[in-house]
Amino acid sequence: MGEEDRKRAVDAFSWSLNIFASVALVMVNKQLMSGDGYNFKYATTLCGLHFLCTSLIGCCTNSKRSDTAADGEKQHLPASDIIFFVFVAALSIIGLNMSLMLNTIGFYQVCKLSQIPTMCIIEAIAFKKRFPRKVIYAILLVLVGVTIATVSDVEVNFQGTVAAIVGVLSTSGQQILVGHLQKKHNITSNFLLAKTSPFMAASMLIIGPFLDKIIVGEMVTEYEWHVPSLIALSVSCGFAVLVNISQYLCIGRFSAVSFQVIGHVKTILVFLFGWLLFAAPITGKNILGSVLAVAGMIYYSMAMEKAKQQAAAAADAAAAADATEKGAAGQKA
Repeated sequence: MGEEDRKRAVDAFSWSLNIFASVALVMVNKQLMSGDGYNFKYATTLCGLHFLCTSLIGCCTNSKRSDTAADGEKQHLPASDIIFFVFVAALSIIGLNMSLMLNTIGFYQVCKLSQIPTMCIIEAIAFKKRFPRKVIYAILLVLVGVTIATVSDVEVNFQGTVAAIVGVLSTSGQQILVGHLQKKHNITSNFLLAKTSPFMAASMLIIGPFLDKIIVGEMVTEYEWHVPSLIALSVSCGFAVLVNISQYLCIGRFSAVSFQVIGHVKTILVFLFGWLLFAAPITGKNILGSVLAVAGMIYYSMAMEKAKQQAAAAADAAAAADATEKGAAGQKA
């Protein structure tokens, strides 16, 4: 297998793993957290447990994991970047949970969709990144499709809007930082996850029970455990580890915007499996939105591939022109 074929295989595996694990996690959490299931309503504490399991996996495999990158250089992540990343990521989880509590499902979904344009704006301002027109059209098509498929009963209130803004900005920042830190410090996704997950677990397990008490009205210590709920929690943590690993891997290989756009296939799959497994209602509007979203994702993938080819051709042309110029200069000398 050639280098290009190997890269495509790893790319496909990364996306497939993330989509599978994310959809499976939502399905398991629906059973774990819903009133018809095991009624474990402590979302922030659950996030802390997910990161705790992720960090434990990192500790257990530490003897097999090298701190040396593929190019032979020692990997290092400054403490200041770890602290900033953990602060933004924790703020993201808190903001999204508060937004879900204070807003309707419809407005919450609209806010999640706004993460894509927010990321585009942040990357354009902070990193001077420009998006081709066809890519923008594809993003708009995806947003329209997912909106039609999932959004309803949109109601706005001040406190909910503030929580939603905090959640969207911090989530967008956290996902951009995942890719930015990997490139800035030449570190792998696994190294970044291993360095940050213990601090994420500690912050969520300290803040989580008190935040959950505000949201659900009782502490997690009041929950009555039994074998089926413990099994569901264990499965949830297992899938969460796969989601964390594959998310960092995907963003490191692609970009936060691409991760969000193509990741909306997870929204459509969650909707479909909710209909299949939990008898969630489905309408013609949902089907139309899903078709538009999938078409937008395909168009986005094609537009991004064409943009990469054009960038590569431009780089080759610039290199050839530079070589010609140097050759002409050498002949004159």
